[in-house]
Amino acid sequence: MGRRARNRPPGADAGPERKPRLRFGSETPGTITKGPPITVTCECGARKELFYGERWTCPDCGRSYDTSHIPAEEYQAIRKLQMRYRALPVALALTVALLAIVFTLTGNVVGVFFIMPVAIITWFVFLRPTHRKRYRAAIADLPRWDLRAD
Repeated sequence: MGRRARNRPPGADAGPERKPRLRFGSETPGTITKGPPITVTCECGARKELFYGERWTCPDCGRSYDTSHIPAEEYQAIRKLQMRYRALPVALALTVALLAIVFTLTGNVVGVFFIMPVAIITWFVFLRPTHRKRYRAAIADLPRWDLRAD
């Protein structure tokens, strides 16, 4: 409990609700463990992002959609593709962090100040654009599904 909450009288208005935290890359919570979200658009125009196996009833018209109708092997292929393309940035970051630790432990702190900018420039100028281009090309070949209301 923070200082403001302690000093607030009981039953007092807590103020406006906070906006939910913006996730890195605007991803929804659980994207890594549950797989990428599936965007379901109702015939009335309402949209909702669901995870595989979730069921959603449109609040506007009452139609119900079930994402478990999507073939499991096709969705699993999408998850594998997503994890494969997430591995390169993580591996690069771990390598740079390992090198920074080694440089620090060997007393070569100047090496840390050299490797960090070089790694950042290499990632953002050379590797990331190529990585994104390949990822977009791989996503373009993935199947799209047309879920019908139950």
